[in-house]
Formats: sequence, C-alpha cells, structure tokens
Amino acid sequence: MTKTVIFDFLQTQVLDGLWYQDVQATTHEHDWVSPTFWRTLGYEPEQVPAGPTPWRATMHPADLALAQLHLEACLQDPDHSYDHLLRCTHRDGSVVWLRGQGLLLRNEQGTPTRLLVALRNITKEKHAEAYAEEIANHYGLILSNQSVYIVKTDTKGDYTYANDIFYERFGYGQDIIGTSSLLSIIEEDRQKCLAMVMRCFEEPEVGHQVILRKLSSDNTVKSNHWELKGTLNEQGQVEEILCVGYDVTLLVENLQKSQHLLDVTSQQNIRLQNFAYIISHNIRSHSANLTSLVQLLTEAEDEEQHAMFLQMLQTSTQKLAETIVNLSDIVAVNSNVNKPKERRFLRAEIDRTLEALSVLIHQHKITMDVHVPADLAITVVPAYLDSILLNLISNAVKYRSPHRPAVIRLHTYQEPGFIVLKVQDNGLGIDMVKNRAKLFGMYKTFHDNEDARGVGLFITKNQIEAMQGSIAVESEVGVGSTFKVYFNENA
Repeated sequence: MTKTVIFDFLQTQVLDGLWYQDVQATTHEHDWVSPTFWRTLGYEPEQVPAGPTPWRATMHPADLALAQLHLEACLQDPDHSYDHLLRCTHRDGSVVWLRGQGLLLRNEQGTPTRLLVALRNITKEKHAEAYAEEIANHYGLILSNQSVYIVKTDTKGDYTYANDIFYERFGYGQDIIGTSSLLSIIEEDRQKCLAMVMRCFEEPEVGHQVILRKLSSDNTVKSNHWELKGTLNEQGQVEEILCVGYDVTLLVENLQKSQHLLDVTSQQNIRLQNFAYIISHNIRSHSANLTSLVQLLTEAEDEEQHAMFLQMLQTSTQKLAETIVNLSDIVAVNSNVNKPKERRFLRAEIDRTLEALSVLIHQHKITMDVHVPADLAITVVPAYLDSILLNLISNAVKYRSPHRPAVIRLHTYQEPGFIVLKVQDNGLGIDMVKNRAKLFGMYKTFHDNEDARGVGLFITKNQIEAMQGSIAVESEVGVGSTFKVYFNENA
C-alpha cells in the first residue's frame, strides 16, 4: 500500500509522465504511458486518442529513433546512461519538450525485461535557451563591432555595467557604476528616455528604440541610437535594462542641416512672394500714375496746370526711384546669403555706429547706456552688422518720446549657440496686438514720421536671417521697445 502511494505521488506530483516499455516484446502494443503524460500534452482522460500506441504518434520520429538507440546501448552496456530529449506535439499543435531519464529493469537472472522512463517537461527551459540563442545571434554582429556601446542599469536607472567603448567615447571612468544614468543624458531628452524605460517594463523582451543625446566629459554632446530591453529574473520580473547603442551624431547633424535648408527655402519663398507683391503692386501703381500724369501734362490748358502736373510727375518719379532702390537692397541681401563672414568685436562696431549718429544723439540729448564687453567677438557679414546696428539705433532715436528724456540701452548675454544683443529704448513704443504680424513687413510704418519708409526692419530681419540668426521684439505703447538680435555662433 505504501509503495503504491509513493508511486502515485511520484507520477502525479513530481513527474510530467512515465513511459513503461517491455524490452522483450517485438511490438509496442504492451508499452504504457501514465495519465500524467497525456495531461502534460493537454489531454483529459476522455480525450486520449484511440489506438494501440497513440502516445507514439505524439512523439517526433527522429526522437523515437534516438530513444531506441539509447535502449540498445543500455542493453549492451549496463553503465550507459539512458538520458535524451523528446519532442512531443501538444493538443494545441505546439511543441512540448520532455527529458526522458530511464531505468532498465532486470529479472533474477539479470536479463533486461522492462524500461521505465521518467519524463520531465523542460519546454520553458528550451524556450529560454532559444531566446538566449536569439539574443546571442541578434547582438553577435553588434558585439563584434568595436563602435557599439553596451550598458546595463538596474530598475532604478543606476549603471551596473558599461563596456570599454562606452568609457572611451564619453570619457567616463568606472566610478559611474552605481550612479544614475539619467545624469549623463541632456535634460531635454530625459523624459523621452524614461518613457522608453517604462515600455521595457510593459514589454520586457521587446527592443525599444530611441535617440538620446549624452554629454561627454569634454562637454560635447553626442547623439546616440539606443535599443533598450528589459531582462527578467527567474520570477519573470524585470531586474535589469540592457542598452545597446551607437553614435549617430553626424547623421543627426546632417538631418538638422537638411531641415535648416528646408526652413531657409521656406523663408526665401515667403520673401519671393513678398518681392513679387511689391513688384506687381507698388511698381504697377507708380507706372499707372506716371502714365496718367504724362497724359494730363500733354493736355494741360495753361502754364499753371502744366507746372502743377510737372511737379506731380517729378514727385512720382522720385517715389518710383525710391521703390527701385529698396528692391535693390532686398535683392542684395537675398542673393548674398553665402557672403563670407568675419570675426568682429561687437563693442567697436557699436561705437562706430554711435559716432556716425553722434550729431542726432547730441542734438536730442539722448542718454546712451552701453554694456557690451570690449573683447566680445561675433561672426558676421560686416556690411550686414553695420546696417543692423544703424537701423536699430537710428529707429530708437527717431521714435523717441517727446514727453521724457530719451534713454537707449545696449547690452549682451549668451544663450546656447547664440550671442544676443539687446537694444532697448523708452520711446513711443508699438501696439503689438495690432502690429505684431506685420512688424517686419515691407513698407509697414507705425508712426507718423515723415521720413519713415517702412523698409528698415524688413531689411534688418532679412540680413539677420541671412546670417542664420533671428530677431525678436517686445514693445508697449508709451513705454518703449526692446529688440533682441540673436547672432548664430555655429553658422
């Protein structure tokens, strides 16, 4: 009774099946497998296929042949170990891997009579093995490439491993182990990194790809393509994040240059449309006006009318000449976007502009407050810089308030990739709610000055953008205006 209980316990609770074979028989009709074997393959007792040896039909023919070879080896050599793998077909069509370890039973005369094979389901182990092999194949080529970074972090994001290439390229030492990997990623990309890590927890055995920028020890920024995967422990929980990456800095820079070219092209298209509008509208208007005045002049009835129409004709031709000069200035800016740049000391250029405007500044008792370091150099097209400074400072003089002493302040500061010149006045100011969209447009004026042409800011903006910089403005009526010129130091 005790032996029966033990046997039942072993075959139902410990093993995943038993295979009992009569080695003296010439057929397999008397061979037997336990009910546990069928349950391992997804069959209930009432679902077991009919037939003399249905269990053999579930086994892969090659594995059955191998089992026979092991049996024959055991019959010839008592010390031979009966241990092999069997692939069986589950009821749902999937493959179940069983490991068979056999015991050859003999009678009192020592003749082999029965083979008892204990079966254990090792499907999970085989899948893990296949996955490991897949990983090895997947990263085999990568690992052989001496330009690939291999990094591991724990679930908190702290470094647990980094390969030599990673240390070498970024200039890090092994003291980074145990520190947060987020600290080496530039702040703008950290949220993107955290989002990919969260996906590693949601889909741990799937590669998640992301481009992140990391800061090297020499303070240069490198762009890298990373594939992140969560690795699981025996309990199926993520215990580490495996990160495999390579440098894509040059690719990202080229993409950025391409995007910049697209942006420049778009801006040039806008300028072209503006230019076409000026030609079609303004010059056509002047042309029509001149034609009408010539007709009136020829039909003048007396000298007084003749003189009046002649004066009007002269005024119109002057206006046409001004328009042509303005168009010439615009063409000059847009056709010389690749004009060579030079390093210039900004304070010296400002001083030259102030000297050129010194009569007006003295005449109107304007206070100049300039805080620009004498050694601050910027890379510019010199002619454009002269024009930009002259336009901005002369505008501040021209549009001063009559109700308070005029003050013009100039100072500089730095932003990533740019040196910013700030030109601030306490003049009339501009209504930005009404005029923001047309502030830098052609022939746009915002005050009643007789000498206002509405081309200065238009040309200034074109010149700054031709040097791959930008201009911004803040203004309030009755308070004053502040123009910020961004000089691109990487262009």
